[in-house]
Amino acid sequence: MARIAFGLTLAIGGAAAWLALDEFRYLAPYRDEMLRSYGGVIAAYVLALAFDLFAVLYLACRRLGLGDAGRKLRRLDGEVRQGKTFDAELARRLRKQEEGRA
Repeated sequence: MARIAFGLTLAIGGAAAWLALDEFRYLAPYRDEMLRSYGGVIAAYVLALAFDLFAVLYLACRRLGLGDAGRKLRRLDGEVRQGKTFDAELARRLRKQEEGRA
Protein backbone atom coordinates (compact mmCIF):
# COMPACT_ATOMS: atom_id res chain seq x y z
CA MET A 1 0.00 0.00 0.00
CA ALA A 2 2.87 2.37 0.76
CA ARG A 3 4.39 1.52 -2.62
CA ILE A 4 1.15 2.49 -4.36
CA ALA A 5 0.97 5.78 -2.48
CA PHE A 6 4.67 6.48 -3.13
CA GLY A 7 4.33 5.77 -6.85
CA LEU A 8 1.28 8.00 -7.13
CA THR A 9 3.10 10.72 -5.17
CA LEU A 10 6.01 10.56 -7.60
CA ALA A 11 3.72 10.65 -10.62
CA ILE A 12 1.56 13.51 -9.36
CA GLY A 13 4.55 15.42 -7.99
CA GLY A 14 6.46 15.01 -11.24
CA ALA A 15 3.53 16.23 -13.30
CA ALA A 16 3.00 19.19 -10.97
CA ALA A 17 6.71 20.10 -11.10
CA TRP A 18 6.72 19.90 -14.89
CA LEU A 19 3.67 22.15 -15.12
CA ALA A 20 5.13 24.59 -12.57
CA LEU A 21 8.46 24.80 -14.41
CA ASP A 22 6.59 25.53 -17.62
CA GLU A 23 4.38 28.14 -15.94
CA PHE A 24 7.28 29.97 -14.25
CA ARG A 25 9.59 29.95 -17.25
CA TYR A 26 9.87 33.75 -17.08
CA LEU A 27 11.79 33.40 -13.79
CA ALA A 28 14.59 31.36 -15.40
CA PRO A 29 17.04 34.29 -15.65
CA TYR A 30 16.77 34.75 -11.86
CA ARG A 31 17.11 31.05 -10.98
CA ASP A 32 20.59 31.24 -9.41
CA GLU A 33 19.74 34.23 -7.22
CA MET A 34 16.43 32.68 -6.10
CA LEU A 35 18.08 29.36 -5.22
CA ARG A 36 20.87 31.12 -3.35
CA SER A 37 18.44 33.27 -1.34
CA TYR A 38 15.42 30.96 -0.95
CA GLY A 39 16.66 27.47 -1.84
CA GLY A 40 16.22 26.06 1.66
CA VAL A 41 12.73 27.49 2.02
CA ILE A 42 11.67 26.20 -1.39
CA ALA A 43 13.08 22.74 -0.60
CA ALA A 44 11.28 22.66 2.76
CA TYR A 45 7.95 23.58 1.18
CA VAL A 46 8.37 21.01 -1.60
CA LEU A 47 9.26 18.32 0.94
CA ALA A 48 6.26 19.22 3.12
CA LEU A 49 3.96 19.18 0.09
CA ALA A 50 5.28 15.78 -1.02
CA PHE A 51 4.84 14.37 2.49
CA ASP A 52 1.27 15.70 2.72
CA LEU A 53 0.42 14.32 -0.72
CA PHE A 54 1.84 10.92 0.27
CA ALA A 55 -0.21 10.94 3.49
CA VAL A 56 -3.43 11.78 1.64
CA LEU A 57 -2.83 9.09 -0.97
CA TYR A 58 -1.92 6.53 1.70
CA LEU A 59 -5.13 7.34 3.56
CA ALA A 60 -7.13 6.98 0.33
CA CYS A 61 -5.51 3.59 -0.34
CA ARG A 62 -6.38 2.42 3.17
CA ARG A 63 -9.97 3.62 2.84
CA LEU A 64 -10.34 1.85 -0.50
CA GLY A 65 -8.83 -1.34 0.93
CA LEU A 66 -6.00 -1.56 -1.56
CA GLY A 67 -3.58 -2.90 1.04
CA ASP A 68 -5.14 -6.34 1.11
CA ALA A 69 -5.79 -6.59 -2.62
CA GLY A 70 -3.10 -9.21 -3.27
CA ARG A 71 -4.20 -11.45 -0.41
CA LYS A 72 -7.85 -11.12 -1.35
CA LEU A 73 -7.17 -11.93 -5.00
CA ARG A 74 -5.07 -15.00 -4.10
CA ARG A 75 -7.84 -16.30 -1.86
CA LEU A 76 -10.51 -15.66 -4.48
CA ASP A 77 -8.39 -17.33 -7.17
CA GLY A 78 -7.95 -20.39 -4.97
CA GLU A 79 -11.67 -20.60 -4.30
CA VAL A 80 -12.55 -20.28 -7.98
CA ARG A 81 -10.05 -22.93 -9.02
CA GLN A 82 -11.37 -25.33 -6.36
CA GLY A 83 -14.96 -24.71 -7.42
CA LYS A 84 -15.94 -23.20 -4.06
CA THR A 85 -17.29 -19.99 -5.47
CA PHE A 86 -20.60 -18.38 -6.18
CA ASP A 87 -19.89 -18.51 -9.92
CA ALA A 88 -20.07 -22.18 -10.89
CA GLU A 89 -19.81 -21.35 -14.62
CA LEU A 90 -16.49 -19.58 -14.11
CA ALA A 91 -15.14 -22.51 -12.08
CA ARG A 92 -16.27 -24.96 -14.77
CA ARG A 93 -14.60 -22.98 -17.55
CA LEU A 94 -11.36 -22.66 -15.61
CA ARG A 95 -11.27 -26.43 -15.03
CA LYS A 96 -11.84 -27.00 -18.75
CA GLN A 97 -9.07 -24.54 -19.61
CA GLU A 98 -6.60 -26.21 -17.22
CA GLU A 99 -7.42 -29.59 -18.74
CA GLY A 100 -6.72 -28.18 -22.18
CA ARG A 101 -10.24 -28.46 -23.52
CA ALA A 102 -10.74 -24.67 -23.77
